[in-house]
Amino acid sequence: MIQLFRFCSGKITSSFPKLSFKVKDFSIFKGEKPTALKIDDVRTLLKMHQLGATWKLQDDNSLYKEVKFSNFKEAFSFMTQVAIFSEQINHHPEWENLFNTIKIRLITDDVNNITVKDIFLAYAIDNIAMNVQVKSAESTNDTRILEIAKIAETWNFNFDQFHRMIETDSKQI
Repeated sequence: MIQLFRFCSGKITSSFPKLSFKVKDFSIFKGEKPTALKIDDVRTLLKMHQLGATWKLQDDNSLYKEVKFSNFKEAFSFMTQVAIFSEQINHHPEWENLFNTIKIRLITDDVNNITVKDIFLAYAIDNIAMNVQVKSAESTNDTRILEIAKIAETWNFNFDQFHRMIETDSKQI
């Protein structure tokens, strides 16, 4: 069973034709012991949240991505925002920075594997990177931080779309 975290109140369970999803309130996300995901479940979650083109599954059961920005200021702004977000969910990336390039590796150390925490952080990182690049194009002085609520809103939207797709045609997974 994949554990999907959906930002809502209360607990909801739903069965899909090929997979069983358990949807939980995000408020318990921090306190729960993570569970390693099967590779097929990782691929499904990457597809659900449109992450498959940007994040690569590694042989060591981690996710990897390189992000390039226009300059060091954008790269540093991105890292700062990811750091703030990571503290909020108590899950942190392994990364390195060389001028305008950030190399990111996500893995949950408690299980030495990918968990839903890594998928969610990958999703947040993609949203933060896009936000930094858009804001930089608009104004070099804009350092607004993308809030967890906005990322949660789009996470839910993706979940709902995927749910409708599976209900319509379970062969699309």
